[in-house]
Amino acid sequence: MNHVSTIFTIHCLVLTLCAVILLTPTQDVIGQVIPQDQNGCAYLEKKKPSIFISYERETTGQNSKGQDVRQVLLRLHNNSSCTIVIETDDMCCDETLFKKEISQLPNGNILTKYIPNPPEGALLLIFYDLQETKNKAWRPANYWEGRDLVFRYTIPPGRSVIFRVEEKYFRKRFLISVPFNYAWEENAELSTFGTITHRVAYAYDLL
Repeated sequence: MNHVSTIFTIHCLVLTLCAVILLTPTQDVIGQVIPQDQNGCAYLEKKKPSIFISYERETTGQNSKGQDVRQVLLRLHNNSSCTIVIETDDMCCDETLFKKEISQLPNGNILTKYIPNPPEGALLLIFYDLQETKNKAWRPANYWEGRDLVFRYTIPPGRSVIFRVEEKYFRKRFLISVPFNYAWEENAELSTFGTITHRVAYAYDLL
């Protein structure tokens, strides 16, 4: 085989290899891959989901009309290394749920900040959604969709909090979920506040 034939053969082999690579189907990716570097989120307990809801216990409480009703307590777990943000009812200035930070401004005025800092297992008024069947849209369960005020609360890494759900939703086998987003996704400079939402659903098989 002369030099020209050798070059031609090698060229054909390269083209064939490229064609095989391009035509090979890629593997389907299910879910999102959580970055493991220092700037991303990672699992704290690798055998558990990053964000999940578990059953706690049943209790009795009052609904929005002041009536006594059976309730189910669920626990929202943040098993990731990132802070997550949820929406709640107004809990401002409750010093059991906030860390009070006082500073003095250059003009002499006193500035008071309340930084979310829930104790492990704190009971919160978390807003959650319902889905009657999987082919229907999620709808607000304990809040008004057209609300004007929004109260957002952060859950630190490795922390879990508890919230109440009316038992009637369990009897009807409605799906229950909590909308959330990661704190790092809220970028004021990029105007991303409120434009990114994730959802963690409760799995009935945990009962």
